[in-house]
Amino acid sequence: MADTAQTAGKFDAGRQHLGTVYAKALLGAAQQAGQADRVLEELESLESDVFKKMPALRLTLTSPRVAEDEKLALLDRAFAGKMSGVLLNFLKVTARHDRLNCLPDVLRSLRQLVNDAAGKVSVTVRSAYPLSNPLRNRIATRLGEVLKKQVTLDVEVDPDLLGGLVVRIGDTVYDGSVAASLQRMKTVALEQTSQAIRESLTRFTAT
Repeated sequence: MADTAQTAGKFDAGRQHLGTVYAKALLGAAQQAGQADRVLEELESLESDVFKKMPALRLTLTSPRVAEDEKLALLDRAFAGKMSGVLLNFLKVTARHDRLNCLPDVLRSLRQLVNDAAGKVSVTVRSAYPLSNPLRNRIATRLGEVLKKQVTLDVEVDPDLLGGLVVRIGDTVYDGSVAASLQRMKTVALEQTSQAIRESLTRFTAT
């Protein structure tokens, strides 16, 4: 895996900041209720088991064309009695501020905050193909040895990578994918070609 790190430019910095702000508020409310772990699990389930499987629900809740009171009523119908009051109230607050589209960023920040408090670190690994459980365990163990923390691994499949892995720890990305390697090779080749052309032109104009 390449050891070159770069800031994850593909992530919206403004939404990341809002995600952190809202995550801290949610964590404070959850800790006060003694439900930090539960709220994190519920928010993870909301993203992976609900919104990813029912994208129309997310679109409705984030649409500027849907009135605020309709969104609040929909949240009550969909989740009242099915999740903690802490999380449901939080969803209503974000709906009132038209920030439900930031939930993935809130989840990412909340996971990191909860893990930091427990001496853990959350790592997102993107792979071109699904990773077997033994391979996941080996990756988590190796990362744990390097980071000196207990690692929780979140694996995403991205066929565009072609092969290799992209590892995201916090806001830092370690890109060891085949696609990135090919891009680096292309960049180097273009730079070498340009240099050769410049040298040829220099020799031509000097004669």
